[in-house]
Amino acid sequence: MLDILATILTVLLVVVSILMIIIILLQSNRSAGGMFSSGAQTAFGGGSADALTKITGGFAAAFLIISFSLAAIKSSQHSSKAAIEHLNKEAAGVAAPANNATPNNTATPAGAKEQKTPATQPPGK
Repeated sequence: MLDILATILTVLLVVVSILMIIIILLQSNRSAGGMFSSGAQTAFGGGSADALTKITGGFAAAFLIISFSLAAIKSSQHSSKAAIEHLNKEAAGVAAPANNATPNNTATPAGAKEQKTPATQPPGK
């Protein structure tokens, strides 16, 4: 279910991105100096906004909402997959106990060599 929703949101994000690029390119360049110019328009659009500016803001908001939604979906999918893998590992560990248990405590450490003691002969021979 979440995979289908993620696919739909990805396609919608691409469409919104393309439309936003087209609308931004259609806007006229009112202030040649950018944000730091001394033109009538301020950096945050202090003047009255025309239709293209309002549409651009709407597409930008839609872009952010879709992006955050996709991030949340992907994050929940990743965490649920990690939880399932963790549970599978725990279940496998409980179902098959380790076979390296020894009946007596004569196990040697992994890096240590076993010492062979010579066979002792009974006294009198």
